[in-house]
Amino acid sequence: IGETTWGGRDEQADSAGIMDYGSLIYITLQRAATARAALDTIVSLANRYGYYSSGESFSIADKEEAWIMDLIGKGSDNKGIVWVARRVPEGYICSHANQCRITRFPQDDPDNCIFAPDVISFAREKGWYSGADKDFSFRDAYNPLDFGGARACEARAWSAFNILCDGKFTYMDDKGNEVTEPAGKWLDYAMGYELAGEMPLFVKPSRKITVKDVADVMRDHYENTPMDMTQD
Repeated sequence: IGETTWGGRDEQADSAGIMDYGSLIYITLQRAATARAALDTIVSLANRYGYYSSGESFSIADKEEAWIMDLIGKGSDNKGIVWVARRVPEGYICSHANQCRITRFPQDDPDNCIFAPDVISFAREKGWYSGADKDFSFRDAYNPLDFGGARACEARAWSAFNILCDGKFTYMDDKGNEVTEPAGKWLDYAMGYELAGEMPLFVKPSRKITVKDVADVMRDHYENTPMDMTQD
């Protein structure tokens, strides 16, 4: 299990909650043998004991599959969390860096996407969403993207994809078709100029990922991109 914290709406914090994100990680690792069991454990612990931390992204993997889970508390008057989790498709990768990454998600594919029963209704109740269920975006409701979220956070996810995909993002469109487009299509989004964009959640890397590849991504400083601070 890995994590990045993304804050979220202040009114969703629960100062009386017992489980913080670190507790969720280590207690879940003690109790769950698979990634899916880990998802169930995290939800059970947070809903039973209350969730203390702010918004969080978890990467959860076992030997067979990997999931990304975005979650946030429901406030001091509503113990527990709202959340959504998506399975990383075979042959694809995901990246998150302190910004909620799951936007719209399939609501009829439990093998690959599961979510809190009230994930949409809770947002409606709070006045954070009023559209059709099918158009609901977890990120837009619970961690709306701003310039800082794009330039300081989504930019790092973009750069990781750019490195591991050799500058071309292969992803699945809304119709389930595999599409390949240059990474530059999302450059203005990553730089915070175009917040209406939506970078793919999953992309297909150009090669199998090694430990060295991960290290290169983690030590990246946007070299050879317009965000390289030595050039501007």
